[in-house]
Amino acid sequence: MSPSKRLKPVQQFAATKERNAARSMGQARRHLAEEEAKLEQLRQYHQEYLARFQQTASSGISAAQLQEYRAFLAKLDEAIQQQEKVVATSMANHSSRKDDWKQKHTRTQALGKVVERYRQQELKDEDRKEQKANDEHNSRSKK
Repeated sequence: MSPSKRLKPVQQFAATKERNAARSMGQARRHLAEEEAKLEQLRQYHQEYLARFQQTASSGISAAQLQEYRAFLAKLDEAIQQQEKVVATSMANHSSRKDDWKQKHTRTQALGKVVERYRQQELKDEDRKEQKANDEHNSRSKK
């Protein structure tokens, strides 16, 4: 069996691993986007609630209402901080999955080039053998 045919299953296996890594990277990217959207929603809600608080406070509010607003804003701030940590973890996971895919992609590309080089060499060898056979046939027929 020729070297290019022997390496073909290895190349196919590497391509399968690359596709799986790409799929995993895509899932990590989607998860990151979802977590970033949640963070953005929390931030928008915080801004809306703060604006509502300021509007209410300008017309005068009781000490109990002020305390409730502050407590809720503190809880929102805490939720935002927690979500920022989730986003950071998701970013790190996505980055890791991307690096893994890049490695597998590079390996697949390298194997593809090796297989192609072997295939080109095999074609050249076949052409040389064919040319040699033709030359021998032509030299015999001239004699």
